[in-house]
Amino acid sequence: MLTRMRLVKGIAALLYVGPLIAGLCGFGWSMVFSFTAIFVVWLMVLRPEQWPETPAEWLTAQAWLSALAQLLSQLLLVGVLFGIGRGLGGLAGIGTVALDPLVPLSVSFLAIPLCRMLWDAREAASQGYFLDDEAEAAHSGNAAGAAANAIIPLLNLPDTAPDATVTAAVADALDVPAAELRLNALTAALAKPSRSHDALRRALVFWATEPEIVAPGQVAESMAKAFDIANGNLDLLRLYVPRAMALIAAFPSRASDFPAPDQLRAVAESLPASDLPAHVQADLSDGLRALARSVEAALGPRAVSVVPETPLHAKSTPRTA
Repeated sequence: MLTRMRLVKGIAALLYVGPLIAGLCGFGWSMVFSFTAIFVVWLMVLRPEQWPETPAEWLTAQAWLSALAQLLSQLLLVGVLFGIGRGLGGLAGIGTVALDPLVPLSVSFLAIPLCRMLWDAREAASQGYFLDDEAEAAHSGNAAGAAANAIIPLLNLPDTAPDATVTAAVADALDVPAAELRLNALTAALAKPSRSHDALRRALVFWATEPEIVAPGQVAESMAKAFDIANGNLDLLRLYVPRAMALIAAFPSRASDFPAPDQLRAVAESLPASDLPAHVQADLSDGLRALARSVEAALGPRAVSVVPETPLHAKSTPRTA
């Protein structure tokens, strides 16, 4: 998708080349209106967020004022490009060139189908890709909803699905700029440990605790989210703790992405009921306490005691020797 974005931005240059050529060749100013129409169509195709989406919206005065502003801005832009072309032509002494007017118009028009073949603004927005900050701001209100829709296929995966299949599905769904929003949505959806999704939880813990995700801080608080997903399931916690210990030792600067030390200690003192041997549960509790100390040491003066507001997933199970 990033490659497509770069290609679209490159091909969009054709849009501006047309008026420059027309001005350079000495064509009349009447062509400005034809180029303006092409520019407006390009905006409607590549920037749909800037235009009303339904017939009802088009009937409002605000929509017409917005459309008029877009039209005038494009008219001004084309006029400037046309004027620059004529100025360069005058400086170079080119004069009027015997060129078919359709040639510069075709150059600009060609940008529309080429860009549209490479870029679907709505599909790209659903994955967190935007041509610029303005487009991102326009779609920000729908970002959470798009993330919620994107994780539905993951939540529909059966527990009997092979781990390789679930892992691949998780990697595909989260390999987007909007990964943080999608992980947040998954964490919320899996908040109740009574819900199954064991295969999905396991795949998410693996994904969120990969060094490639944690080291660059690609997804904020990925380790904390992975802990929330694993909490309530001793098998997942046993998977999480050694990976977390290795990561906090390797990347102490990312300590703020880990669960709060007090939260780790609270879970260590109140593990959910399990049929695991007592010594295994004791080892897990010790591992959680060790992780809490490591996170606390990495945070240093920044360490703040934070106790989760929500109750723990299960009552404590008495430990036996």
